[in-house]
Amino acid sequence: MILRPGRFHAGAFFVLLAAYLAAPLPARASYSDVPPPLALPVPVAPAPDFVPLPIPGLALAAPLVVPTFSFRSEFQAEYPTEPWLNDRLRRPSFVLQRGEYGGSGFKVLAEMGDLRLKETGNTLQEARGRGGRFSLLTGNAGNRATFKTFATSGALHPGPEDTLVGATGELSLLDDSALFKTIFVSGRSSLDREGRWPTAGAKRGDVVGFVARLEPVRGKLAAEAEYDYSVYDANTAAPGSALRDSACRLKMTGDWGRSRYTALYEKTGPRYRLMGDGPERDREGGTFGVATAFVLHDLDVRLSRYNDNTEKDPLNPRLYRYEGVVDYKFKGFKMLPLALQYRKTFIDSTNEPVGYAPKDVAEDAMSGQVNLLAGRWDLGLRGGVTQRTDRIKQQRELSSASVGLFPKFSAGNFTLFPDLSMKRINDYAADQRTDQYAVNLGVTGNLLEKRLDYEVKGGFKKESTGVGTGREVLGAKVKALYPLAGLFKWTRSPSLGIKGEFNGINNLTEDRRENDFSLLISLDGGSFL
Repeated sequence: MILRPGRFHAGAFFVLLAAYLAAPLPARASYSDVPPPLALPVPVAPAPDFVPLPIPGLALAAPLVVPTFSFRSEFQAEYPTEPWLNDRLRRPSFVLQRGEYGGSGFKVLAEMGDLRLKETGNTLQEARGRGGRFSLLTGNAGNRATFKTFATSGALHPGPEDTLVGATGELSLLDDSALFKTIFVSGRSSLDREGRWPTAGAKRGDVVGFVARLEPVRGKLAAEAEYDYSVYDANTAAPGSALRDSACRLKMTGDWGRSRYTALYEKTGPRYRLMGDGPERDREGGTFGVATAFVLHDLDVRLSRYNDNTEKDPLNPRLYRYEGVVDYKFKGFKMLPLALQYRKTFIDSTNEPVGYAPKDVAEDAMSGQVNLLAGRWDLGLRGGVTQRTDRIKQQRELSSASVGLFPKFSAGNFTLFPDLSMKRINDYAADQRTDQYAVNLGVTGNLLEKRLDYEVKGGFKKESTGVGTGREVLGAKVKALYPLAGLFKWTRSPSLGIKGEFNGINNLTEDRRENDFSLLISLDGGSFL
């Protein structure tokens, strides 16, 4: 770029000369007797003071692209389907305010309100709390980087003294062919009702997880590995009470033709604990499954082997559990789908301490279900048998048989679903037989041009363990909701709700009866929020 001094720009002269030479001859000269029309002068923008000069071997730079920025805001609110059951009638059950700002190659997301948090099963299975979350996303050309952080209260237990904070970082490469993720979650819950942590102490749990996922062949082969480490302190005021342990997981999936394969290995230490729900502790094992889909048949086979006492504690035995499951579905008749399942289980023990009897149990279970789809009717029939045998004593421990009929009728705004079931359980070790019978009837629908929603359910269940023993249960429930005409343009119109319940228990063994019923009529005036 060379600066040309003076009022006339050399670049403009070269541009005009090139345009004149490139024009065809009739445009440059006319020999007609009629003079050409007078052309109005076209305003030309002043030429810049910097004129690009092409240099051999060096390409001109592309014009500068000005990035575009955008901002978007969103507000969400959900109200309970049965407002008369909610103590806070004038408050929605879910509120979330979101703001999103995006630019060239990045996006920023901020959320505040009721958050739904979910990571992996070993770090944070699922939690809901009120707080805020901040996310930053950036990337291009199939690569993406994400950073998230959140802070909530009430996710572990209701109350502001319980907090849950965390942060995650994720890196995705080559259109999710390789993914790496780091997770950190920390929770704290006060042991005192007033939340005075320095005096009463608190429960605290921290967990950090590392996840790597590789998919070298898209949709055909994928591998995922996870390692987690947790620190859990049941009382921060007591020294030396923290528990530390780790968990790991390795999973591989793949497709081959009509089949899909799944292999999983997982191990969780005996002291691995989280503030919320976590995986089963002191457990190690794996599963392997193959699912195949044909035109008329579906077949799913799963094999698993797990054991407890991963650190071989001499005071406890080690139990091994082997299980195989076969699921079969027949799709030859659209009006008559059929499903069958067979499960075989073995449980045995090793390294038994003194005074512990060895255990060797085998269990067989078979169940099936068939549905007859005839217009508005759906007639379902389900049944199953189970038998457990002690292979050391060579005798049966337990057996059960059940059968159930589950019809369903749907017609427009009306649905009827009765059911009848029977089950018999024989406990040979205790020499006891238990018979169970259950009859239920339910009706749902709406009336008055779909304005009145109602639901009516009732049932009777009897459990007999012998002559004059057992119990009988009778229950009924009715619900109805009718929206009223609003006097103002509220976001949620007022409604009239009715809810009634009745439960009666007749304990034949103790010759005692218990009855309770309730009837609630609620007039909800709506809300401006």
